[in-house]
Amino acid sequence: MHTLPHPAGTEDYELVPFQFTEELSSKNVFVRLPEPFSPLERMLLQASGNLQRLVSAYYNVPSRVEIIYNDVVSTNGTSAAVDRQYNRKTRIYFADKMVIEADSILYVKDPTVLELIEKHKYGLGQIFGHTKRSPDFMLLAVGRHGTQPGSSFWRDYSLRIPDVLDCFIRETFIAGLFDASFEADPADTQGKIWVNYQ
Repeated sequence: MHTLPHPAGTEDYELVPFQFTEELSSKNVFVRLPEPFSPLERMLLQASGNLQRLVSAYYNVPSRVEIIYNDVVSTNGTSAAVDRQYNRKTRIYFADKMVIEADSILYVKDPTVLELIEKHKYGLGQIFGHTKRSPDFMLLAVGRHGTQPGSSFWRDYSLRIPDVLDCFIRETFIAGLFDASFEADPADTQGKIWVNYQ
């Protein structure tokens, strides 16, 4: 399985093996997450295709995706119209507030999705909505910059629709996401990364 490199500046962070196992039964759906995250943060960490909708509801404003880059990676000499790889960076705003920065690696296998990415510059949430198919979600890692509640945090995960699109994504959430009065302690340079060991 493909994984993203750890975020820059996290070389000294503590790595904690963690099993993000989904419990799914006829009466229960549950994904256990590390305790140092608040209830609202845990909701975002396990959102699977509805993150923009959740954060938009929290702030009660529309979202806007800004694509910073959407670069085609060399396809090893193949001239296939599909089976392309993209490295992509986006920022998601709610009103005028930048809240989430996302780095993605996309493997596109479907010509319609390829057009949505290249021609129309769709965000991933809009692409999955357009396909009318729910992607398979797998949480790969979560982390926090610093040790204070409210510090910036991130998640690495994959979204897959077989034979259509494979995505490996890191979303980084701003410090004070749910607390406008949050002030980071500049001396708090520790951090932690919980890595899925499945």
